[in-house]
Amino acid sequence: MSETEHGKIGADAVAATEPSMPDWIDVFALVADATRMKILIAMHAAPDSSVSQLAAATALGANTVTQALATLHKAGVVSVRADGRYRRWTLTDPEVHQLLHQMRAPHSELHPEHPAH
Repeated sequence: MSETEHGKIGADAVAATEPSMPDWIDVFALVADATRMKILIAMHAAPDSSVSQLAAATALGANTVTQALATLHKAGVVSVRADGRYRRWTLTDPEVHQLLHQMRAPHSELHPEHPAH
C-alpha cells in the first residue's frame, strides 16, 4: 500500500467520525473528572441512589456530590426522581453507560449483568 493510499484511509476514517466528534469530546470532558467518574461508577452499580448513598459510596461530601450531579443532570447523563424526602439518581446516557462497561465498572444485584449495548 502506498503512502498516499494509507493516508487516505486515515483521512476517510476521520471524515466519517467527524460529525459525532463534538458529542464524544463533550462526553470525554464530562467523565474526565474523578469526582464525576466515581459517582457514575457508584450509580452504575447501584442505580436509583440518593445523594447520601452516593456520598457514602464515594467518600465524598454531600455538597460535592450534589454539585457533580447537577453537572451530570444538566448534560443529560443522569435522571432524577422524587421518592418521598429523597431524590433518586440514575444513569440514563447509553454512551456513558457503554464507557463504564469498557472500564469494567462492576454490576450488582441492584444492576444485574446485561449484554453490552
